[in-house]
Amino acid sequence: MSGNLSNFRKRLLDFYGRHPLFVTALVAVVSVILGRWHFGLGLGCGLFLGGFGWRWFSWRTGIAWVLCSWLAMGVFLFRSAGRNVDERQLLGSIGGLTKGRILKDAKGGVYFWTAPAMLLTGPHAGAKVLWQGRGELPIAGSWVAANGSFGPLEIRRNPGEFDRAAWLTGQGVAAIFHGEKVIGKIETGWWEKMKWEIRQNFRSAVTAGVEEDSQEALVIRAVVIGESPQDADELVAAFRNSGTLHAFSVSGLHVAMVGSIGWMVLSLLGVPRRWAVLVLLPLIFGYAWITGNSLPALRSAWMAAVFLGAFIFRRRPDLLNALGAVLLVAMLWDGRLLFQPGVQLSYGVVAAIAIGTSWASRWFSGISKPELYLPKSMMNFPQKAWLSLREKVAQSLTTSVAASIGSTPLTVFHFGLITPISVLAGVILVPLIFLLLSVSLLTAAIYQVSPPVASWIHGGNRFVARCCVKTAEGFAKIPGGHFQFAAENEPFLLIYDLDHGAGAACFSGGKGNAVLFDCGDRYSFKRQVAPSLRRLGISPDSVILSHPDGGHLGSGAAVWTTFPIHQALLPVSRSRSPGFQSWLEDAPAAGIQILQAGEISELPMPDGARLEILHAPDSLLKNAIADERVAIYRLHWRGWKFLFVSDAGVNTESAMLATNKDLSADVIIAGHHRSDTSLSDSFLDAVDPQMIVASHAELPTTEKLHPDVVSYWRSRGIQVIHQGKSGGVTIKMSPAGDLLLGGFVDRSLSALTKRTKS
Repeated sequence: MSGNLSNFRKRLLDFYGRHPLFVTALVAVVSVILGRWHFGLGLGCGLFLGGFGWRWFSWRTGIAWVLCSWLAMGVFLFRSAGRNVDERQLLGSIGGLTKGRILKDAKGGVYFWTAPAMLLTGPHAGAKVLWQGRGELPIAGSWVAANGSFGPLEIRRNPGEFDRAAWLTGQGVAAIFHGEKVIGKIETGWWEKMKWEIRQNFRSAVTAGVEEDSQEALVIRAVVIGESPQDADELVAAFRNSGTLHAFSVSGLHVAMVGSIGWMVLSLLGVPRRWAVLVLLPLIFGYAWITGNSLPALRSAWMAAVFLGAFIFRRRPDLLNALGAVLLVAMLWDGRLLFQPGVQLSYGVVAAIAIGTSWASRWFSGISKPELYLPKSMMNFPQKAWLSLREKVAQSLTTSVAASIGSTPLTVFHFGLITPISVLAGVILVPLIFLLLSVSLLTAAIYQVSPPVASWIHGGNRFVARCCVKTAEGFAKIPGGHFQFAAENEPFLLIYDLDHGAGAACFSGGKGNAVLFDCGDRYSFKRQVAPSLRRLGISPDSVILSHPDGGHLGSGAAVWTTFPIHQALLPVSRSRSPGFQSWLEDAPAAGIQILQAGEISELPMPDGARLEILHAPDSLLKNAIADERVAIYRLHWRGWKFLFVSDAGVNTESAMLATNKDLSADVIIAGHHRSDTSLSDSFLDAVDPQMIVASHAELPTTEKLHPDVVSYWRSRGIQVIHQGKSGGVTIKMSPAGDLLLGGFVDRSLSALTKRTKS
């Protein structure tokens, strides 16, 4: 026993002796994590680890660990408390004329843009807010002024939705400033303008001669400058599902590649190593700056500074020590960074590569093993080239395996996604990305002297960009190459709570089959519905649309490029809506079977349920407003009936009542007609529901659920779920067959039992 303990201590001493900064950084990380839960835990952790370091290593180590852990935790708690104070004060203020400095280039358009900003005047000067404005888009460093008010960060309102409030909180944002009117002209200094112009020049240079909106241009800009492509969900999905999404945006990998490219060029020029470092560091930091100073890029740049700095001081460079130095400084600067998924992946993957490469290399040693009886000195050129290729493949596989092992727990935890195919995809795609980046940097330099030559060179780079896309698409399509962990394994009906009157719901059978009832608008589908379904492990294969309104169509192509949609049920066959025309014309071209509500009476659904079409609007009335062209569906599921009335008004209800059909249902799922009333007394008499799930949005005002209406429904003995309070509503069955309706925001839970027949 004592011998095993002695060997363990020896290995521990050896590891700490080689990587002291990495171990010290881990001590700080653990203290910050525990300090987030409770101050006493973090304090005790630092004291315990400090005592451990004193006992096993030296008194200096113990003191250093205690000081670093307590300082990191103290900075974290101080910054968090300061943000919380700012939040309380801002939300309690009356707003008014507010001035701020934009911290990052605004995103959006002239009608609406957002950007993080630091307040400059008043009692809240120094507080960080998310500025929402209108008019000219400001750039980083611009001074803006506007009348407005402060509001809370927008919380998640649906299961599986990205927690934007937590993400903003982690960046120190205390509130949202809702600007009403921009006062005067946005002020931008000459220094900020010059920096912006340099970035724009670089953006133009890396795609010189390539069509602005082409797929090749989107790929080049994403890889080289980290620009997120808009409305390119299919393209992004290919990289995500092949496990290579990190290659599709500027990350530490790209900064390392830039450093490698510079090192190769300087080596060819015969520049001594120590002088080469002095050239490389400005190049690396310059690339990180010109691409937006993302946290992974900055991490990689500072790691390079520490790692390469060892050559200047004639020390042996160590990857883990360099990582530890940067991580320790990050913890001492702002421990809130630790709780951002991108930061965790950035540091975690590098640590896994540094630690796991040595043992992972044993798995592929046979690939790079030379011929037993053929020394390298006796090999001819083809034999040496073949051996070199095998060595590079083995090295790539080793790195890819180590990186995958390091990233998999984090991607499963944060995104519910696992991509085993990434081990092979990275071996092919990373060299292509390296080539794409090399050519782009070369053309960016040539562009300053001869734009026509740069455009000519980019002809070849377009081919490389296409190869990147085809490679990602190919690996993404391999069966078993990626899969999403299902957060919900039981059948359920999820009714989303979306802004501005948009509507969407999903019915899942719990075994892979799922159907979308409307898709929200373009923004809500991309930012809320699709991420939610991916996180829940749901992949719908069918879509049912209620009416040709843009707030329910998901913009068309975005839906079937995100999910494997095979069929769609449409309410009408004609419409002036461009989004609906996409479903009519483009969906069949994508292999989607189109069904018309007026041509069928019912449709089979997952979990043995069935969908009944109670009302199909007249397809010839294409000039009527969308809310007058609503198809009404009734879902029959395990003895319960759900009536989807969407945004139908009194005219539609009257048409249904005139047919004398049975309209009864247990639950009504309702939206709002933009210009008419809904759920009239006669209609409610015919349906006789136990529950109404009613949508609510603050804007436009026609989407508000009036309190008097809710009170009236309840006076009739109908239970009401107000989605403005409950958020998304998940409906499940209890083992006894009762209906359980849970609100996501308010954590409410309502139960319905089947009514006894009289």
